[in-house]
Amino acid sequence: MNDPGLPGPGDDLAVRAASAVRAETDLVPRVGVVLGSGLGPALGEALEETAAYPFTNLPGFPPSGVPGHAGKLVLGHLAGVPVAAFFGRVHFYEGHGMDVPALLPRLAKELGADTMVLTAAVGGLLPGEPAGTVVILRDHINMMGTAPLRGWRYPDGMPTFISAAEVYDEALRELAFERAQSLGIPSSIGVYAAMSGPAYETPTEVRVLQATGATVVGMSMVPEALPATALQMRVLGICSLTNAFGEHVEHEEVVRVSNETAVAVGRLLLDLLPRM
Repeated sequence: MNDPGLPGPGDDLAVRAASAVRAETDLVPRVGVVLGSGLGPALGEALEETAAYPFTNLPGFPPSGVPGHAGKLVLGHLAGVPVAAFFGRVHFYEGHGMDVPALLPRLAKELGADTMVLTAAVGGLLPGEPAGTVVILRDHINMMGTAPLRGWRYPDGMPTFISAAEVYDEALRELAFERAQSLGIPSSIGVYAAMSGPAYETPTEVRVLQATGATVVGMSMVPEALPATALQMRVLGICSLTNAFGEHVEHEEVVRVSNETAVAVGRLLLDLLPRM
C-alpha cells in the first residue's frame, strides 16, 4: 500500500484496483508506462505478459473510448524490467473528471512503481521540426482549464501544495535524449502545451501557444504527470510528433503516423528501461 503520508483525492479506487490485480499476480512493477495513441502495438510483442486486465475490470476505470487506445493494463517484463503497462489512457476530453486519468499513476504507485513513463502523440509548434521526431519533455503548460490536483489533500487535511519546478525528471530526460541520439532517432527536448480538446487548435491558439514557449501540443499527459509528481514518482515524458507545424490535422492521420513512429519510440523504451 502507498505511503500513508502521500496525498490523494479521498477515494479508495486505487487500493481496490490494486487488490483486483493482486488476486492474479504478485509481480511488483518498477515502472509504470502509459502507451498513447498508436504506441501500444509497438511494444506488444516485446512485453512478456504475466497478467492483463481490461480497464473495465478495474474499479473506477471506464473503458477507453478513443481509436488507438486499447484500454487495458498489462503486468509483465519489458526488456527485463517489471512494468505496469497501460495500453491506452483515459482523457479529460472524453467527459471524465481529472480524477479519472489520475488513476493510472495512482494504481502504478499502489502496485509498487516509483517511476512513470508517459508517452503521447503530439502536434508540432516549431516550424521545421518534422513529423516522426521523438520529443523528450522538460516542462509543460497546463491550458486545460482545471488543475489535476484540485480536491487532493494530505492525510492531515492540507491541500496538495507541491513544487512543479521539475515535474519531468532531469536525469531521466537527459538519459532518454542521449539514448535516442545514440540510436539515431530524430529527437529534441521540448515543452508540452496541454489543451482540453477534443477540437484541435485554431490558428490563433497556435500563435498564443508558440508565444508561451511551448514546442508541442496535445490533450493528455498533464492529468497523469502532476498526480505522479504528488505521489513522489519520477516522471519521464516521451512524445511522438505526429503532425508537423502547419499541417492539416485529423485523428485518423494522427493514429496512422503514430503507428509509423511508434517503432522508434518502442526501440527507445527497450533500450532505455534497463538503464533507468
